Amino acid sequence: MNTRSTGPDADLPSSLAEPIRRRRRRHRIVLAWTWVVLWAGVIWVLGGDGFSDSATRPELLEWLRRLFGEFDPQTRRRMLLALRKSAHFVEYAILAVLTFRAALISAGRNQLASAAWVALFLVATLATADEARQAFSPVRTGSPYDVLIDIAGGAVAVAGLHLVTRRMRAPGPSPAPERA
Repeated sequence: MNTRSTGPDADLPSSLAEPIRRRRRRHRIVLAWTWVVLWAGVIWVLGGDGFSDSATRPELLEWLRRLFGEFDPQTRRRMLLALRKSAHFVEYAILAVLTFRAALISAGRNQLASAAWVALFLVATLATADEARQAFSPVRTGSPYDVLIDIAGGAVAVAGLHLVTRRMRAPGPSPAPERA
């Protein structure tokens, strides 16, 4: 069995290759958590007054008209509500994916459950903080229902990632014995 590593530092002596691998791993961890922080910043900005319903309604209505044509006021309200709540679900699902990945890269071994809990904790914490901030805004309303939608987006993403990651890491079926 060949235990020699492959890759760009395969020909280096182990005394030099190991520090390079550690540095690359640290770089990957920092980069992964940087994406988490950047996406959390995007969510925080989107939760501000500049992206309230009253601030974004005219543009969203124009896009909806271009895509679907004219429609009655009740349908318009429903479409806007569905669009805004879907945005909650998706943006927190993305946060959960990024956090799960960063936590998994940071873990020393197969820590799928820990990565899932870290992702859900961050999703719930940011969702709660954002809605609490909106409760004190003159143009926004903080809603516990939005927190539940946010957590649901994160939970669906984490459950999917957990399932996919477990299947990818599971040993495959052993090959059938050859017959003579």
